Amino acid sequence: MQKLAPAEFPIHDLIRERWSPRAFADKPVPPDVLRSVFEAARWAPSSNNEQPWAYLVATKTTKKLCQTWRSRGVST
Repeated sequence: MQKLAPAEFPIHDLIRERWSPRAFADKPVPPDVLRSVFEAARWAPSSNNEQPWAYLVATKTTKKLCQTWRSRGVST
């Protein structure tokens, strides 16, 4: 699917062709794919090498767990 946004100046294809999904498949992402994505993210540059990121992987099981924690007053 290509939904290209108009740009005044040339931009890299990876940026020009990106899209933001609003719907998600109801199937799990394989663990090896997740590890690959997080490894790529781990190598992403940061300003002044601050590396301010944190990652959270949520599944149907963790969603239920978070709802349980919230019902008990635990911040998630």
